[in-house]
Amino acid sequence: MKKLIISLLTLGVITGLAPRAQAGDREWATAGKVLTGVIAGAALVQALQPPPAPVYTAPPVAYVPAPAPPPVVYAPAPMVVAGPPVVYAPPPVYYALAPVVGFHFRVGHAPRHHRGHFRR
Repeated sequence: MKKLIISLLTLGVITGLAPRAQAGDREWATAGKVLTGVIAGAALVQALQPPPAPVYTAPPVAYVPAPAPPPVVYAPAPMVVAGPPVVYAPPPVYYALAPVVGFHFRVGHAPRHHRGHFRR
């Protein structure tokens, strides 16, 4: 809005101060003066504008989506089959009897024979 008001004011001042031009009377000189006024007005408007405000932007953020969770797989429960019962028994122990060696001495008796052999 400021630009428009300043431009119209400048154009009005230039128009009021300009001499009246008549046909055939220095046309190129008048055109040069008008163009010079337009350029001077544009420069004046540009000089009166405030500097642009600085613009700060946030640094770019890289978005990395989280990996998808593994799919859920339902499996039947494992079947447990009981086998034969396990019986723990100690190994058998064998006892061997020690041989008995004996000596018999008969003093003063006659030998005995079995079944009637050698009877006296």
